[in-house]
Amino acid sequence: MALDQIWKQQFTLVTYGNEYLSHDLSFNRWLQHSIFYQHYFQFRDLHSQHLLAQHFQVWLEALKKQGVYRISLHLSSLLSDEQNPNANVELLPFSHFIVSHEKNKKTAWILGKELAEWYLNDNDFEIPASQQATLHQQTFWRFDLSDKLSKKIEADLKESDWNEIQTFIENELFRSKYAQNFIEPQNLDLPYYGIDAKLVQKPDGSLLQDMQYLALIPTDYSADVAHELLHRTEALSDFIEQLRQHPYRESGEMLTPEDQINLRNFSQKLDDLNAKLIVKIANHYKSAQRTPVEIVSPLDPQVQTVLQNKKSSETHHQPHKVGSSGVMKLIILTIIICACAYYFGL
Repeated sequence: MALDQIWKQQFTLVTYGNEYLSHDLSFNRWLQHSIFYQHYFQFRDLHSQHLLAQHFQVWLEALKKQGVYRISLHLSSLLSDEQNPNANVELLPFSHFIVSHEKNKKTAWILGKELAEWYLNDNDFEIPASQQATLHQQTFWRFDLSDKLSKKIEADLKESDWNEIQTFIENELFRSKYAQNFIEPQNLDLPYYGIDAKLVQKPDGSLLQDMQYLALIPTDYSADVAHELLHRTEALSDFIEQLRQHPYRESGEMLTPEDQINLRNFSQKLDDLNAKLIVKIANHYKSAQRTPVEIVSPLDPQVQTVLQNKKSSETHHQPHKVGSSGVMKLIILTIIICACAYYFGL
């Protein structure tokens, strides 16, 4: 099962929210970001259920006043040993949660929903289609983190080696036999928007409701490695999901039951690695750039001078080689000396 797409909204709150907290990025630049199309967020306290903020702008403004200097994204598995202090709220099993950082305090913001006291069934109540809202309403619940959890959070904030990350993802995912027929997406050189432009456009091509079609990472940073990895892993996930739904080889032969099980396991591995990659990118997008490769050109006069000096130095320091004729003379001379010594009894 693929990751729930809610990660894209969480991711964007972190990337653009950090720019607001650290560089006063104006809300005018991203308030109507296309990734928030038909999404509505509230922010409440998990203990009291009090409403803290009715929109992410209010939330971020309040966090800044409270001394929050950073927000970050983390895997929800870090919270597996924690107890929910409020039985009236169900914390949803989404893959990620947000953390806000103050000087001596870290606070989690976890997606969840309130439970109706008078509805006791395990399954959600199905509201008639004609009465359903088109907006996807979600609530972030505030939960104070312990010192033990805070240390785990810090581990995600250590700098990453993007060359190692790229090599690892390439070997573990894209060189798998299940990715053999995978076709690379054509938009690798473009920013990652996370949503098809057609979904937020009118028939004439203009954006809905003055919406802003923006990348999930502020384009103030190139972050070319991050954009490329997001494009590739999303395309691979779609490819594997399509293969699971239609488990046939190119020859038309159906995959064996064993291959289908292995494909399902690979799909789970892809989701797990993708979730971890999302954390890395969200917290370290500023450094997600390719390492420049320096190419020595013989056309550069300075390089030519260096090469000539090196060649000259190697010539002057070349070790003396003894010729084969010199070796033979030395052997003959040694034989004569030994013969003379034997003859004269030396």
